[in-house]
Amino acid sequence: MATIAARLEQEYPATNKDRSVTVTRMRDDIVGDVRPTLFLLWGAVSVVLLIACANTATLLLGKAMVRTREIAVRVALGASRRRIVRQLMTESLLLACMAGLAGLLVAVWASKVLIALAPADLPRLAETAIDTQVLVFTLVISLATSMLFGVLPALHASKADLNSALKQAATRSVTGGGVVRLRGVLVVMEMAFAVALLAGAGLLTKSLAALQNVELGFRPENVLVMRATSPAATAEEANRFFSGVLARTSTLPGVIAAGATMVPPGHAGPSSSGGVIIDHLPEKPDWKSGTASVLSVVAPGTFRALGIPVKNGRDFSDTDTADKPFVAIVNQALVRRAFRGENPIGRTVFCPFDSVKGMTIVGVVGDVRQRGPEHDPVPECYMTYRQHQYNESALSIVVRTAGDPNALTQSLRRVAGETSPDVPVTFTTMETIVSENEAAPRFRTLLFGIFAGLAVCLSMAGVYGVTSYAAGQRSPEIGLRMALGASGGSVLRLILGQALRLAGVGLVLGLSIAVAGTRLLRTMLFEVHPNDPAVYLAVTGLLGAVALVACYIPARRATRVDPAIALRCE
Repeated sequence: MATIAARLEQEYPATNKDRSVTVTRMRDDIVGDVRPTLFLLWGAVSVVLLIACANTATLLLGKAMVRTREIAVRVALGASRRRIVRQLMTESLLLACMAGLAGLLVAVWASKVLIALAPADLPRLAETAIDTQVLVFTLVISLATSMLFGVLPALHASKADLNSALKQAATRSVTGGGVVRLRGVLVVMEMAFAVALLAGAGLLTKSLAALQNVELGFRPENVLVMRATSPAATAEEANRFFSGVLARTSTLPGVIAAGATMVPPGHAGPSSSGGVIIDHLPEKPDWKSGTASVLSVVAPGTFRALGIPVKNGRDFSDTDTADKPFVAIVNQALVRRAFRGENPIGRTVFCPFDSVKGMTIVGVVGDVRQRGPEHDPVPECYMTYRQHQYNESALSIVVRTAGDPNALTQSLRRVAGETSPDVPVTFTTMETIVSENEAAPRFRTLLFGIFAGLAVCLSMAGVYGVTSYAAGQRSPEIGLRMALGASGGSVLRLILGQALRLAGVGLVLGLSIAVAGTRLLRTMLFEVHPNDPAVYLAVTGLLGAVALVACYIPARRATRVDPAIALRCE
C-alpha cells in the first residue's frame, strides 16, 4: 500500500502530494481504544491477587509456628520432613480450592453486575460468561498460588528443632528471627501494593471529577435528540422535510427551541473537517494550508436549542436559502486562529465542503467541545442546511424542552410520521450523549476503586494479623514488664511502634512504586498529573490512619494482659 501511494504521488502530484497510507488490522481498530483499559484492570487484579497470596502466606506462617510442638511430636514419632511438608501443602491446597470455588460463585453474580456497569461500546461484552476457559483458569491459579505461597510456611515448619519444640509450653512456639523478618517483608509488600493501587484509584477519581466538571460550551440538560434520515432523492426534498418538522416541532407545548445539526456536539469525531481559506480563494487552492476546522451543517435555532451563545452578529434564519448569498457562522477558536482576534463579521470564508462558493460570516458563537469533553475546542465553521447538502440527507433534530425531554418523544415521532411516514427516526438525549463519553472513564475508575479497596482491606488484615500474633507471642514479656512497673501506655507504644515501622516502610516503598507505575495512566488522565501531590498526600493519610487502627486494636488488647496469669504460663 505504501508503494502504491508513492506511485500515485508521482503520477498525480497536484492531488496526491505528501499523501500516504496507514494500514491497521480491523481487530485493532475495533478494540484499540479499550485495550489499555483491559490491561490496566488485568494489572489491578494481579496486584490484588499478590496481596491476597502474601496475606495468606503470613497467616499460614503464623499457623505453622503455633503448630511447632505438634509437628515436633509427629517427627519424634517417625514422620519424615517430606511427610510433614506434604501434609501442610495438602491443607494449603484444600484452602486454595475452597477459595477458588467461592470465588467462582461470587463471579457468577459479579459478572452480571460488571456487564450492567460496563460502557455499551465495550467490544464483545455480551459474550462475557463463566465458561470452561474461566473454570480452567481459576483452577490453575488456585493450584499455582497454593504451591507458591504455601510451600514457604510448610518448609519452615518442617525444619523445627525437635529438642526446643518439645521443651516449650504447649500454647507457645519459639519464633526465630528469620520468621519475624519474613512476616515483616510480607506485610511491607502488602502495604506497598495497596498504596500503589490506591494512588491509581485516586488519580482516576480526580480525573473523572475533572472530566465531569469541564465546561462543554453547550447545555445538555433538557435536550431531546431525534436522528432522522430522509429518503428524498434531492436536497430540496430533504430540506422541505426537515423545515416542515422543525416548524411543527417549534409549536409543540413545552418546546423552548428547536434546531438540527449533522452531528450533535460531544461525539468522538465530527462528520466532516477540512481547511478553510479566508477572504480570497486562489485558482488552485491548497486546502491543507488553510486553517483546519470542523465543518458543520445546522438549521436556524440550533444554537439556542443547544445553549451555545452567539457572541457577535446573528444566528441563521429561514431566509438564508440557496438563492440568497451564502452565509456562515464561525466559533471563537477559528476567530483566534484565522483572524488573529480581529472582527470577522462581513468577511468571506471558503471551505471544501459541497461547494467552494464564498460565504459571508454573519456571526460568531462560543467554542464547543465538539469531539467530547476530553478534547479541547477546535476551530469550527457552521453552514446553514438550506444552502448546503449534508451526508445521506440525515440530520439530528435537537429540541430544548421546559421539562423532561423524553416526554416529548411520542409527539415528535408523530410529527415526523405525519410529515413523511417513510423516514426512520431514533431518539436519545444530549445528557445521554455526554454520559456516553464518560462511561469508559467511569467504568475503569469504579473497578479500579473496588480493587484498591480490596487491597486496602487485605493489607489491613495482614497488619492486624501480624500485630496480634506478635502481641500474643510477647505476652509473657509484656506481663513481666508490667510486673516490674511498666505502664499500659508504654506497652501500647512498644507494640504500636513495631507495627507502625512496618507500615511506614510499606508506605514509603508503595509511594515509590506508585510514582513509577502511575505514569502508565497518563493517557487515561484528564487535567491530572500522574504525580499529583494532593492524591499522594491523601493516600498516605488514609492508609496511615487505617494502619494505625489495625495496629491499635491488638496493641490495646496486649495492655490488658494480667501479669500474674502471663507469668504463671511460663
